[in-house]
Amino acid sequence: MQNVTDKYHKLIREDDKHLDPLFDMKQVPKRSYQLGIAALFTGIGISIYDSFIGLYVSSFLVACFCFAILMFILLKYQDVIKNLTIAIISLTCSLLIISAALEGLQSEQFLYFFPILVAVPIMVDLKRTKYRQSFIYIFIILISAGICTLIGRHVTPLADFTVDQINKLALVNRIVAISSTIVFAVAYIFFEKKYIDELMEQSQRVIDTRTQFLATMGHELRTPLNGIIGVINLLKQDHTPSQHDEYLQVLKYCSDHMLHQVNNILDFNKIEANKLDIYPVELNLKQLLINIGIPFTALVKEKGLDLNIEIDPVLDKQVMADDLRLIQVFNNLLSNALKFTDEGFINLKAVCKTRTDEFMEVNFSIEDTGIGISEEDQVKIFESFWQVYDPTTKNLNGTGLGLTICVRLLKLMKSKLVLVSKKGQGSTFSFDLVFNYADSSRQMLADQAKKADLLAGIRILLVEDNQINMMVAKKSLTTYKAEVTCVYNGQEALDELKKDQAYHIVLMDLEMPVMNGYTAIYDMKRLYPQTPVIAFTASLVDEKMLADLINSGFADCLLKPFQPQQLLSSIQKQLSVYPFLNTNL
Repeated sequence: MQNVTDKYHKLIREDDKHLDPLFDMKQVPKRSYQLGIAALFTGIGISIYDSFIGLYVSSFLVACFCFAILMFILLKYQDVIKNLTIAIISLTCSLLIISAALEGLQSEQFLYFFPILVAVPIMVDLKRTKYRQSFIYIFIILISAGICTLIGRHVTPLADFTVDQINKLALVNRIVAISSTIVFAVAYIFFEKKYIDELMEQSQRVIDTRTQFLATMGHELRTPLNGIIGVINLLKQDHTPSQHDEYLQVLKYCSDHMLHQVNNILDFNKIEANKLDIYPVELNLKQLLINIGIPFTALVKEKGLDLNIEIDPVLDKQVMADDLRLIQVFNNLLSNALKFTDEGFINLKAVCKTRTDEFMEVNFSIEDTGIGISEEDQVKIFESFWQVYDPTTKNLNGTGLGLTICVRLLKLMKSKLVLVSKKGQGSTFSFDLVFNYADSSRQMLADQAKKADLLAGIRILLVEDNQINMMVAKKSLTTYKAEVTCVYNGQEALDELKKDQAYHIVLMDLEMPVMNGYTAIYDMKRLYPQTPVIAFTASLVDEKMLADLINSGFADCLLKPFQPQQLLSSIQKQLSVYPFLNTNL
C-alpha cells in the first residue's frame, strides 16, 4: 500500500482544533484550565510563604483564593459554569483589590495585573471572538487595577506589618509577577509561531492533496474515456455484426467504469455532508445477490479466476433494504477483489446468523486469493484517497474511495466492515446486516406497483435545456410508463405549472438560459410547495452546494450521468415521502 494523500475533504474542513496536539493550549477551555491550575499552585506557594514570614491574615486570604479557584475548576468540569476564564480573572482581580485594602501598595501586589493582562490573548481565541471577549477581560482588569491603586493610596492598610515582612513579601511578589509575565509572553509568542507554522504546513498539505487528487482522478477518468473515443472511431469504420456487439460491450464497460468513479466522488461528498440517507425498499435478498454477481461473471472468467456465490437458502425472502446502497457496497468490494486477484478465486458468501418472526441477521463476506494487505496498512486502506500499490505492475489503482464509501454506507445501515488479511495470502471483507421482513401489505403494494409499470400514471415535468440530455431522461422515464412534459428553462417551467399544477415531480436542470434552476426554485416552492423538485445537474456537487440546494427548496439532487435505476429510485423516494402524490401506491 502507498499513501497518495491524507483525507482530502477533511483537510479542507479542518480548523485549528485539529492541529498538532502541541496546540491543545490554543483551545479556550483547556487554556483556562491550565491557567487556573497555574494560579492555584502559585497561590498555594504564596500562601505557604506568607505563613512562613508571619503574615497569617494574608496567608488565609490567599488560601481562600486557592480554594475558590479549585471550586471554579471543579464546577467548570461539571459544566455548572460556562466561562471559566472570566471567573478566574474576576476572582484574581478581587483578591488583588482586597490585598490592597489589607496590605496597601507597599507589598507591590499590583504587579500581578501585568501577567493577567499578558494572559488574556492566550486565554481568548482571537480568531473567533473578533476581540469582543478580549475587550471585556481587559476592561475588567484595568478597572480593577484602578480600584486597587485608589484603595492602596487613600485607604489605611487594615493590617500592621513589620518593615522586614513587607520587604520580603514585596520581593516575592515582584519576582513571581515579573516571572509570570515573562513566561506568559514567551509562551504566547512560541505557540503563535508554532500555530502559524502549522497552518502554513496544513495549507500546503491541502494544495498537495488537491494536486494529487486531480492527477489521480485524471488518470482514472481519462483511461475509460480513451476507450470510449477509440471505440467510437472504430464504429465509424467497416465492421462485422460480431465486432459491432463487441464494440458496444466495450463502450458500456468504459462508460460504466467512468460513472462508477464519478459516483464514488459525488457519493463521498454527500456522505461527508450528511446528506446521504438509507431508503429501504422491498426486495428478494437471494435474487439481489444473484443479480449482483452477474456483471462480474464475465470479468472474472477473463482473468482466469473462479467466482463462487454461496447463498443460504433461507435468504429467499422478501425483506426491506436499500438495494442501490447494498449494490454499491458489493460492487466496490467485488471490484477490489477482482482488481487485486490474478489467480485463484473470489467467493461471495451470505449466511443467515439468526432469524426471528420479524427480522433476520445475515453475514456477508467477500473472500479473494489476491495480493493481500499487510497489518500496518489494514487501517490505512479505509482512509479517503488511499490507493493500493500493485508491485507487479508498479501502478496505483483506483481513487481510493471505494472502501471509505463502503464503511460509511454500512455505518448508516448500523453495521461495520471487518477485514481479515495477510500479505500475499488474500483478503476477506465481511459485515453483518439486519433485515426486517416485508409484511403482506407491502407485498401487495409492490405487486400493484409492478402491474402498474412502476411509474404509470406519474406525471413528470422535465426542465432541461440540452436536447440530448432531455432525450435520454425522457426515454428513461417513458420506459417506466411515466407521463413526461418537456420544457427548456425555468421560466417555461413556471408557465407550464401555472397552466397545469397536476404534476407529481419536477426534474429541473440548474444551468439554463432565460431562467436557471437556482432562480426558478424559489418561485416554485412559493407557489407550488407540495410539488417536490429534484435538481438535475452535471455539476460536481460538493457538500456546501448540496446543503444550499436542499435549503433553497430542492427535495433531492440527481447527478448526471445517471443510470435509469438511479432516476427511478430518486423519483420513487419522493413518492414515498409524499405518498399523496403517488396515484399507484
